[in-house]
Amino acid sequence: MKKRGKILRDPPTGPGLLMIEGRQYWFCREGVWKSEVPPQPGLTVDVKLGHAGQILAITVVSESQLAEELAERSVDTARAAGVKILRKLAAKCGMPDLLRR
Repeated sequence: MKKRGKILRDPPTGPGLLMIEGRQYWFCREGVWKSEVPPQPGLTVDVKLGHAGQILAITVVSESQLAEELAERSVDTARAAGVKILRKLAAKCGMPDLLRR
């Protein structure tokens, strides 16, 4: 299963530590770190977890991917607000009256 997490501590100072959905996981760089960028605190990562919750792979999420996801959420939020406004107008004016204007 794939989850999004954030690096809290990098491995050179001991085991690495990351946070996924409020839970902390220890990791060693060898065998699981799949990115060219070294782990550092604050990095957003995708983590592949096994059935028992063990870390199988960690990859850095690029800044461009994070920006794209933020833009998508913003569009979804704006769309939901627009639908809410249209529903209020339709409830207030009635759908047939709204369409004639």
